[in-house]
Amino acid sequence: MVFEYSAFLPDKSNGSELVESAVSYYLKSPMVATVEKVAKEICCQGYHGEELGKKVLEFILDNHLSNDLTEKK
Repeated sequence: MVFEYSAFLPDKSNGSELVESAVSYYLKSPMVATVEKVAKEICCQGYHGEELGKKVLEFILDNHLSNDLTEKK
């Protein structure tokens, strides 16, 4: 999710600066609270191994930025 934020940043940074900017932007976004809430819910449901991985990937795919952009059009 953090790397997705980097795609929307000005192209003035490169390498680690770009990642640091993306992390900073992400940490200031409302997505942090959502990720924390869902991560706790997923962990409490007792998923393990491949099933846990699928749930995490499902959450990421359902909540990535491009979903927000296409829904607002």
